[in-house]
Amino acid sequence: MTVNKYTRQLEDLALRIAKAAKESKKDYFIGGGLAIDFFYGQITRNHHDIDFHPILEDTVWWIEWFKSRGYKVTNRLDPKFPETWRVYNFEGEAIIDMWPLQQENGVLLINCEGKYVDAGRYWKETKLVDYKKVDIRIENPQRVLEQKTRHASQSQKYRRVDLHDFKLLGKEPK
Repeated sequence: MTVNKYTRQLEDLALRIAKAAKESKKDYFIGGGLAIDFFYGQITRNHHDIDFHPILEDTVWWIEWFKSRGYKVTNRLDPKFPETWRVYNFEGEAIIDMWPLQQENGVLLINCEGKYVDAGRYWKETKLVDYKKVDIRIENPQRVLEQKTRHASQSQKYRRVDLHDFKLLGKEPK
């Protein structure tokens, strides 16, 4: 599979996020398909965005970080998830879905309709992986697959990229 230029740009941005987080002592993790590829050790398919999960208290810092590099950041205006953001590249394409999470006793909470609820994620389950000599924190790949299963049950089918991710990790979709 030939990885496209757009995906390489996302990969580079994710690595820059990881470096900035380490230098500035900011907690975060990368989720979704990129988390699976980083866990696997290489980009195995094309990606359309980065699922980025900073800690809630660092949201403003990250918004400023992106803006200072020329990216446009907007609130997603999603009434169900009011504290979520979208980051756009210079061409106006959405490249990051930013889902800030609050950490409470290791449980990660998300603002859902004005209340912080269990996001089904736990800080201790995130993994720090060495990817291209950069320590990058990712969501537990098993949790990513579980999320893909939930999305497939809502839409009544798995996307081709999701089936790829299951196969890559030697798992069968449910």
